[in-house]
Amino acid sequence: MNQQDLVINQSIILLSILTVSIFTFTLTERPVDGYHGKEVSISLKDAIFAPVLGTTNYQIKVLVNYTISDPSLIGQKLNAVMKVHSANGTILKTTSFPAGFNVTKNGTQQLLTNIPMSKIQNITTVTTFTDLNKTFVMSNPVKTLPLIPPN
Repeated sequence: MNQQDLVINQSIILLSILTVSIFTFTLTERPVDGYHGKEVSISLKDAIFAPVLGTTNYQIKVLVNYTISDPSLIGQKLNAVMKVHSANGTILKTTSFPAGFNVTKNGTQQLLTNIPMSKIQNITTVTTFTDLNKTFVMSNPVKTLPLIPPN
C-alpha cells in the first residue's frame, strides 16, 4: 500500500466516523416525531350528555381546560380528538376540529358530537390534544366517567 492509498483510506474512515457521529447526534437530540405527548396538559372541566330536541340523537359535550407547556406552540393551531366508547370499549365515534384551533397559554376547549339514541346504553369519552394534522398526540388523555343517558 502506498502513501496515497493510506491517505485515501484514512479520509474514508474519518468521513465514516463523522457521518455516524452526526447521525447519532440527530437521533438523540429529539424523538423522531418531535413531540413527547407532554406539550399540553389537559383536565376535564365538564361533560354533558343530553337529548337533542326534535331528533333521535344525544349530544355529547366535553369541555377540557388546557395549559401549554411548550412556548413555541402558543398562537399556533392544534387539534383535539374525542373518541366516544361504548360500555364494552368499542369506539362508536371519533370527532375533532376540521381546521384545528388557535391556542393561548391557558384556555378551555369544547368538543361536541351527536350519537343516535339507539346506540347508547352508557358511554365514556377519551380526549387528547394533537398536532394540527392529528398525527402526534401532544397531551395526556382525559377520560370521562361512564355517561348514562337521561330518562
